[in-house]
Amino acid sequence: MKLKLDTIYNIDVLEGLKKLSDNSVDCIVTSPPYWNLRDYKVKDQIGLESDPNDFINKIVEIMGECKRVIKPTGTIWLNLGDSYFKKSNNKWLKPKQRLLMPFRIAIKCQDELGLILRNDINWIKQVWNYKTKISFGSSMPTGVIDRLNTTSESLFFFVKSNNYYFNLNSIRIPYRGKEITNPKGKNPGDCIMFPLEPSKEQHYAMFPKSLPEFCIKAGCPSKGIVLDPFMGSGTTAIVAKKLGRNFIGFELNKNYVKIARRRISQTNNGA
Repeated sequence: MKLKLDTIYNIDVLEGLKKLSDNSVDCIVTSPPYWNLRDYKVKDQIGLESDPNDFINKIVEIMGECKRVIKPTGTIWLNLGDSYFKKSNNKWLKPKQRLLMPFRIAIKCQDELGLILRNDINWIKQVWNYKTKISFGSSMPTGVIDRLNTTSESLFFFVKSNNYYFNLNSIRIPYRGKEITNPKGKNPGDCIMFPLEPSKEQHYAMFPKSLPEFCIKAGCPSKGIVLDPFMGSGTTAIVAKKLGRNFIGFELNKNYVKIARRRISQTNNGA
């Protein structure tokens, strides 16, 4: 470990990861930029590759470094959103094609890196009951009329060994019926609502605090080290400190680093 704990570094993700020692991090919680969605106006940013295959290969390269730095008992929680293709190219890159990029990345992580995928968690942003027409949650509205709106994302739970830290009791939920098999609650399952949270920060893609909270409670021991290689506005770091864990973060955008450091400082001051 060559980097200080509880610090966010304004650094390229691969450059930062290579400064970490093998088997030095307990838990990684991160959400890379999605392909072809936003321009963050930063040199060498990820997500604006002309060919989605280049994006896929870059994320897999980063995941290889993530595998190296986590402990044998470590966990990786990778949030990825999908994209649609807009121009004709080859067999699978066709106009209007949903690219299934999260799953292409997950499969490469299995096939090429040897990572073990324990769960493909569905982050449900909005759900509706077809029979009653009752809707729960919220999602970004779109003007699309020839397909359904996308109201969920993937959260992949990876490990690199069979013996890893996982605290199910910390995330159990109440039983709905009378049959109780565990007094601490029920296994929550892999379809989870992490409600979106309003924010005044100048960051387009902040995930809600409940998402890293879930991952850290389940996948990082007390006083462990949480890494977010795409720290953004600092949500993972804020949650890690509140839960009694240490953090390390990398972020290429200087403005986001400033936002993250301010938010963490306010949290430490009880704000």
